Amino acid sequence: METTIGEDGIPFMPIEDYAKLSLEELDTLRKQTPVVRLMPSRVSALRDEDVTRLAAHPSLIQVPGPEFCNIMGIPDGRCRSFLETFMLMTNGDDHKHRRGAFARVFAHPVLRQKRGRVRAVADHIIADLPRGEEFDFLALCASRIPAEMIAEVLGLKTEDSAWFAGHVYRLSNCLVPPYSGHEEVEASAEALYDFVAQTVADRRQAPQDDMISMLVADESDRSLETEELIYQIMGLILGGSDTTRSGFNMIVARLLADRSLWNELQADRSLIPAAIEESLRLEPPVGGMPRYCLEPIEIGGISIPGGQLVGLSTLSAMRDETKISDPETFDLHRKDRPLPHLVFGAGAHRCLGEMLARLEMEEGLAALLDGAPDIEMVKAPEMIGVLGLRKSTPMIVRI
Repeated sequence: METTIGEDGIPFMPIEDYAKLSLEELDTLRKQTPVVRLMPSRVSALRDEDVTRLAAHPSLIQVPGPEFCNIMGIPDGRCRSFLETFMLMTNGDDHKHRRGAFARVFAHPVLRQKRGRVRAVADHIIADLPRGEEFDFLALCASRIPAEMIAEVLGLKTEDSAWFAGHVYRLSNCLVPPYSGHEEVEASAEALYDFVAQTVADRRQAPQDDMISMLVADESDRSLETEELIYQIMGLILGGSDTTRSGFNMIVARLLADRSLWNELQADRSLIPAAIEESLRLEPPVGGMPRYCLEPIEIGGISIPGGQLVGLSTLSAMRDETKISDPETFDLHRKDRPLPHLVFGAGAHRCLGEMLARLEMEEGLAALLDGAPDIEMVKAPEMIGVLGLRKSTPMIVRI
């Protein structure tokens, strides 16, 4: 791991090298510098003090879709149109309007009422798992729980969840720098667009008692144009499937790697939320929050000019030894855990599906403890990358 000092006095590391850093190398880099430059117009803030302070700073906005696509090198096409339209990549009134259309459905009190249904889905999936043979937990369990639940929330067919989940995982590569595999990403973007567009058209012709029918029929000031609505639903499918899948896989892996932790949860289920919080701190499925700098700001005493892309490395911040004692230790009883949890973002763009993700992981873990108490890990997974969406490798287990 090497950096050079640029003309602006900021340590420089090519984004390709930064994206391949191990967690230990990231820890070393954070101790050396509060900020590292990855590209001529892109820096990454590494320390908790700066990341927390800047997470909702008025001079930093969510990177607009067109700017994000330009930086990533994403050409015109369905993927680019999706990124330029999805609420995550918008700000101000556009963001408020698009997010507002879904706010009621994803309100925390509404989602808490689905806890029983989430548990029923998890119980069914775990009952389906093979017994007496090795299998990939990521594919057969961690992927199914969020995909089937987001299908239920939106009003999609459960039997379609495996199909759209596969396309979601490929499309999500558009959020992982450096960008690659465009043809595969674009094909999945087209497939998901056609799938959602057909579902919207079907609900317009024959409404059902589901969220998409409600959105199609909405004639209030919250309503969205058809094209706009399709892209929002695509984004919710992506957000509701990909990150929870990786996060849940790593939570279970962490507990199975240290059987004393698994046994402690077996004895006291009230520790399940703490286990999830701690695992998401150590191995978050999202490495940071991309922001666009409207005017000059200061990061760790270093001046960053306006017009820069500023990545707020929540992955690094949640491991910051100046904020958290023994940050590499998985501690079910930790008292200095960062609140609110940075893995779900901050400010106006804090994750819309945070409560659903928590319910899925909590009930999924409880169902696994009940339905497969003797599960053993044969091959541990790894979480790949430090930027954007991080990817979990398969975990091989046996029940």
